[in-house]
Amino acid sequence: MLTPVADAVSKDASPPNDLRLRGHLLVLLVFGGLVSLYTWPLVTDPGHLLPDNHDPRLYGWVMPTMFRNLVSHPALLYHGTAFYPFGNTLTFAESLLTPALLGGPLFLLTRNPVLAYNLTLLLLWTLSGWAMFAVVYWVTRHRVAAFVAALAFTLCPMRIEYYVELQIQTLFGIPLVVFAVIRFFEDQRPRHLAAALAIFWAQAVAVQYYTVILGLGLVMVVLQCLALRGPLWRVWTFVMAAVGLVALALGLAPTLRAYALTRRELGFERSIEDAALRSADVLTYLEPRSNRLYHAARASVSTETTLLLGFGALALALLGLLWLRRPPRPRGRLERALGAAVWACVGLGLLMCVMRRPVGRDAWSAVGAAVLVLILARHAAEGWRRRGAAWSLTEREWVGILLGLAAWAFLLSLGPVARVAGEPIGSGLHRWLYPLLLPLHAVRFVTRFGILVVFVGACLAGLGVKWLDQRLPAGTRRPVLAGLTLLLLLEYASFPLVYHAVAAPARPVDLAIRADPGEAAVLELPTNVPAIDADAMLWSLAHGKYVVNGYAGFPDPWLVGLSGLLVPSGPSFPAPAALAAMRRLYPLRYLVVRLADRALPPELRDAWLRVREAPPPGLRFRGTFEDTDLYELVPAPERGARIERLVSYAFLLSHPRLRIMTRPLVASPALDQWVEVSLNGRSRARVPLAEVTTVTVRLGRRLSRVAPNVITVQHGYRRPPAALDARYRIGATGARAAGDLAARSSGDGPSPTGSVRFNGVELAANHPGYNLAALDSGGRLVGSAVFDTAARETASDELAAWIDALAPGTIVAGAVREDGSRHLTEKAVQALRALGVAGDLRGHVGAAHAFVGVKGARPGTALEALGPRPVEVRVGEADGGLGLELMEFELEGAAPLAVTGPAGAG
Repeated sequence: MLTPVADAVSKDASPPNDLRLRGHLLVLLVFGGLVSLYTWPLVTDPGHLLPDNHDPRLYGWVMPTMFRNLVSHPALLYHGTAFYPFGNTLTFAESLLTPALLGGPLFLLTRNPVLAYNLTLLLLWTLSGWAMFAVVYWVTRHRVAAFVAALAFTLCPMRIEYYVELQIQTLFGIPLVVFAVIRFFEDQRPRHLAAALAIFWAQAVAVQYYTVILGLGLVMVVLQCLALRGPLWRVWTFVMAAVGLVALALGLAPTLRAYALTRRELGFERSIEDAALRSADVLTYLEPRSNRLYHAARASVSTETTLLLGFGALALALLGLLWLRRPPRPRGRLERALGAAVWACVGLGLLMCVMRRPVGRDAWSAVGAAVLVLILARHAAEGWRRRGAAWSLTEREWVGILLGLAAWAFLLSLGPVARVAGEPIGSGLHRWLYPLLLPLHAVRFVTRFGILVVFVGACLAGLGVKWLDQRLPAGTRRPVLAGLTLLLLLEYASFPLVYHAVAAPARPVDLAIRADPGEAAVLELPTNVPAIDADAMLWSLAHGKYVVNGYAGFPDPWLVGLSGLLVPSGPSFPAPAALAAMRRLYPLRYLVVRLADRALPPELRDAWLRVREAPPPGLRFRGTFEDTDLYELVPAPERGARIERLVSYAFLLSHPRLRIMTRPLVASPALDQWVEVSLNGRSRARVPLAEVTTVTVRLGRRLSRVAPNVITVQHGYRRPPAALDARYRIGATGARAAGDLAARSSGDGPSPTGSVRFNGVELAANHPGYNLAALDSGGRLVGSAVFDTAARETASDELAAWIDALAPGTIVAGAVREDGSRHLTEKAVQALRALGVAGDLRGHVGAAHAFVGVKGARPGTALEALGPRPVEVRVGEADGGLGLELMEFELEGAAPLAVTGPAGAG
């Protein structure tokens, strides 16, 4: 498989000493040995050793999951089993499609996710070394130069310090794509374009970060090539490039669409504040690490890792810059002037770094932008001067293009605020571009743009070796080059690395769960702990069930909330609220309690030991497996007016048939009761509820692909008109409500509430500000809205416009959650008075306010309460005691179905 790639991105006329298949295999073997040595002792037990880090466990789960989806149900390619009940969960981190083609089969062969992960890591790391060697060799035709460049790229401190990160070792595409793109601009041949697009696709779907990092890097490469070679281009070349980009877009469309879907449904994206916290410092590129040559005190200027190439490789890279001193013919006056301007701007930037204080807020960004523009202008001037005939790129042109790429990546890696030793020196180029480039919204660790700088530095080190070799006396070349290579190997040597042995391929509790043939979900406790959540993901490969746990770059609000409920805080543990929250997740069946884990506080461990002796209703103790307890969540009958179940897209797609059995809590001929089944707020069935009733309905349409699908079983009732006596009058408005209507406001109290209920059904969104609901005289909901008059200055105008649009006689109930006073205006107060409301929250920060009024009523005639404590107003009877008991809830596979009532009515 290597030979076609090598042929596709090499020159036509290969010299006699060109690498053959045997040479490529030898390079792979050498770098495989070096990677195994420099990650020692991983190779001694790859089936059990993992770094004490969460990411290897995450990626160890991702690869087999992605491969399983690819071969069994590609339409659900990005739907993983973790983060249940969310869907599309492989987009929460890196999807690793290309590594999955290695790691997936390895897992199927070994059934050991740790072994599959480690072998994939070593293979991809080795492959990046081969790719760098091949590219520098194709440029220089110098084996030692290629070997030194590959050493610097493969074993530099950044790569070794990132030994916990599979994605950072998956860099095979960067050298190959940059090489193929530049070769395409040099000779304009389709095979180089095809190679560049194919390898970019493989690298992009391997790690989404590189879709952005490498893609933006290639923008600078392409602009430089256009400037340098633009006058030599043919129309057909532009056509080829356009067709190629369309093909690449189509190839990346499924992946990009999956991530875009997650962003649309969950709002996941990286803010500029995220980038500011995870940006490189200028001194990150000079921060050494201890090795076999010297000891270095660790500084604190890097957010993730050093980006130093190594002092030896850095010195060779500086030698590589000397290729710029050999122009093919005398430069023109404009070229010399532009070149001088570039170096003047670079000098100005260095001076700002030395000063360590901002000259002006945007001065640093302006200098950086000027460097990039001047580089392009200088290339354009040279390209125009040499437009008369085609010419091959030499080491000099390669150095120029690589320096432009490094400058662009370096500036982006500094993030929104450029810093030197932690001191800000001005706004970064990232801040300018963030509003304009949507891809930057996907990158949190902008430090990783420095990977491109490391790549350029390694290339320049190889070019420096060739420059030095051509100037050394014949008898000293081999000893000097051998000595330099040995120094690099010693400077990069920091093994042995730190690993921990883990249980693989399965724990005893996993085998017990796997014995259950049904589909179920598992929750491991304590949760909202990265180490445990990542472990739960990895071991889900052993038991084959869904897991509620999940670890990735975005926090899971469900896990955060659940972890807050699962703490000893009352007479019973787990509290009824915790059991109810877990019961919402269908089909959550098993709780795994890791009693010996250091993340479990002693008081929580003691509480679970007491539960083992006397489980509360709803939990069944299944046994102890070494240091882990296993519980089964029993789906006991549940009572309430509104009962919810959260289900993932993939599960609901394969189990679209819902069957529930329910009964009313109060059987009364004076009430017209029903049960309504809704999916994501849309009614799917409504059946009379007078006795035990079975409802069967299909739910396979209009599903949320990422957000949990919410199945709601809602109790509803209606009182006969004869029962609507004086209790249903709305204050002194003269209007009468068509049912039981209540508004409850907490203000800024301990339990924030802004609730409006009609006949037991919640109508309000319960968000901060004024929660309003409008009903007609027959009790039909006309509309509902929330106006946060504390946080948004425009909310008052919007509230007034909403009320003005209502028809006279419309009944409006409202309740304030938290605060509604800060931006409440006279216009909004007058609009509320049009409902009969007299209260005015202005000057009453955090006060509660609840009312039921009528559009067109005189101020002061509405039913209203305002005060510093939670308040409630009510029209009609209290709805307490009414509701339903959910006796059975089951999602089944597709089958003929019907909606039935107590007597089979549909």
